[in-house]
Amino acid sequence: TDLPTACRRARPPPRHATAIHTTIMTMKKMMCSAAQLLLLAALLCASAAAAAADTTNANSDNEAGAAASATSTASMGVASSASSSEALLRRVLANSEAVSDYVVRIRRELHLIPELMWSEHQTSAVVKRELTNMGITFEEVSSPGIVASIGSGGAPVVGLRADMDALPLTEEADIPLERRSQTPGKMHACGHDGHTAMLLGAARVLKGMEAELPGTVRLVFQPAEEGGAGARRMLDAGLGAMAPPLQSMFALHNWPYPETPSGTVGTRAGTILAGSGSFEITLTGAGGHAAVPHKNIDAVVCGSAVVMALQTVVSRLTDPLKSAVLSVTIFRAGGEASNVMGDAALLGGTFRALDKDVFEWLHGRIQHVTTATALAHGCTAHVNFAPISADGVTREEYPPTVNDPRAAALVSAVAASMLGAHNVREVAPVMPAEDFSFFCEAYPSAMAWLGAYNQSAGATWPLHSNKYVLDEQVLHKGVAMHVGYAAEYLARGFASGGAAAA
Repeated sequence: TDLPTACRRARPPPRHATAIHTTIMTMKKMMCSAAQLLLLAALLCASAAAAAADTTNANSDNEAGAAASATSTASMGVASSASSSEALLRRVLANSEAVSDYVVRIRRELHLIPELMWSEHQTSAVVKRELTNMGITFEEVSSPGIVASIGSGGAPVVGLRADMDALPLTEEADIPLERRSQTPGKMHACGHDGHTAMLLGAARVLKGMEAELPGTVRLVFQPAEEGGAGARRMLDAGLGAMAPPLQSMFALHNWPYPETPSGTVGTRAGTILAGSGSFEITLTGAGGHAAVPHKNIDAVVCGSAVVMALQTVVSRLTDPLKSAVLSVTIFRAGGEASNVMGDAALLGGTFRALDKDVFEWLHGRIQHVTTATALAHGCTAHVNFAPISADGVTREEYPPTVNDPRAAALVSAVAASMLGAHNVREVAPVMPAEDFSFFCEAYPSAMAWLGAYNQSAGATWPLHSNKYVLDEQVLHKGVAMHVGYAAEYLARGFASGGAAAA
């Protein structure tokens, strides 16, 4: 203990202390090595994870790239298809404008020679003449009906329809006398002369692009739309059995009303026109001297009661949320002398409904109300739902015209592409009827309005007016709609109609 401090530090430690020191140092080295191993392991794991992440990211990038590439390719395909469609429809509109003078000339020729249903032989002769001049094959189906074909002769097959008949009216339209009907008591007051001319114009345009058509277009020139069910007759007479079969039909009707100004096109999915039927009621009583009515059975009073009772069919018996019309438009009774009661009364009229079930239900209500009212007045009643018209033709019943949603969407898409979206209208259903309904029942089809209301052209009178005027400036647009619908359907089916067509 007396040695200096330095000497004391230099003195070797005891043996057991050396051993302890060595052990501690060894443990430190081992701990260091373990920590290094743990660190190394952690680094290796991190490296592996990073490598895996890189691989995953690379795969994801590849997959994303592939998906993006596929999406881009698909988008390019859709864009290419849309571009091709737009280019086609622009060409269709230009070619339709080019035949405008031809269409107006044919329309004016037909306007001079109006013919009532099932007698449209002169009109049919004009159609055959024009088709022959164009080199288009055709055949008679339910004469004077005509079916012409353009295209490959194979599927797919689309049909375009125009009606040809006129109405029993004497024309008083504000147009030059030399352009009015030359047949007294007959007039094209529903514009079917324009419909036929537009379809002949479409035939000319389609013939010019026949080599491009990937299918067949059938042009249906139909008689007897105004009550004769010419559409059903043509289907039954062979049109429905033609091979390859029709797959869709399209028709236009000029529409001279303010909601569809000239140059617009209107349509809708679902019911666009009502179903319609006619009735004729014969009431039989017992006539005699008007001074002793108690000894007679008054058919006039009975008929008046039937008219009033029939008004309750719509106002009190029909669901107010389901539109229906029942109108008595004919009442003939009595004799020529004021002091004589006649034996019978004859009533006639029309009934209509947008819903097919309501339309069928109306038959039974008319029959029941008429019979019960007649019985209460001592008369007998007979109701005929297939009356004969003044020209000897049976007036047929038409079901509601129901547009297929895909076909209606295609009409709107074609119209928007050619005429601009601002000229396309979604229209409300109306109560007039059309035998195009038979085509709609047989195939996914669409009827559309060709707007034809134009004050400057004097085209403001309604259909079936003897003052009706057709705005000829819209006819080439009708040609374009026919051709556009046919070309788009053959090329892409209902896909051109967009989401609504899916």
